[in-house]
Parts: sequence; structure tokens; C-alpha cells
Amino acid sequence: MESERRSHDRQAFEVQSEGLLSLYIDSQPVTILDVQDVSPFGIGLLVDGLVSSGCLVALQYVHGNSRFEVSGSVVWCRPADAGKSTSLGIYLEEGNMAPNVEFYNAITA
Repeated sequence: MESERRSHDRQAFEVQSEGLLSLYIDSQPVTILDVQDVSPFGIGLLVDGLVSSGCLVALQYVHGNSRFEVSGSVVWCRPADAGKSTSLGIYLEEGNMAPNVEFYNAITA
């Protein structure tokens, strides 16, 4: 069993939020199958296809007329569903926390 590396609480998702969440890995769109958890410092996702650790990512959340964008990197990943999808953890850049907090507040509202 993997040891927990998170130092911050995350909110688990049971129901998807009402807005549109998009993921781009190395500037290419990737289909999000499920949001597993989220915090101002990171997000856990299940995505379609295979993803490698270390990839640069951008996340965009649009709800109504509001748009929130954050960036980070894939810090862990593991194949799921017989290799057809990937469960992954994204660490959001901490350089400017304001966008991360706005993104977190919007997606968990």
C-alpha cells in the first residue's frame, strides 16, 4: 500500500460540480472520467488514456461567466481499468496561491 504524501486536507467528490472542468497535459486535451479529490494544492483525477508522472498540466474550470485556470504537474499515476485509463495526482504550483484558492473555491462551491 502506498504511503500518504499529502500534507493538506482534500475534499472528496461524490457528485460532480455544475461547471465544465478541462484538463490539458503537455497542451493536449485529456478526458476527465472522475474527480477523486481536490485541495488548493492538488487534485486527484481519473482520466482516459495513459499518463506519465512528471507531465505538465493545465486545468480550467468554467461555470457561467466565470473562468478559473491553474497549472501544475503529475506527481503520481497508476494505470486503471486494464490500462485504458489512469488514476493520477496533480500538484498545483504554489508560486501564486490566489488562483489555486479561487479554483478550489469555485469547484467545491
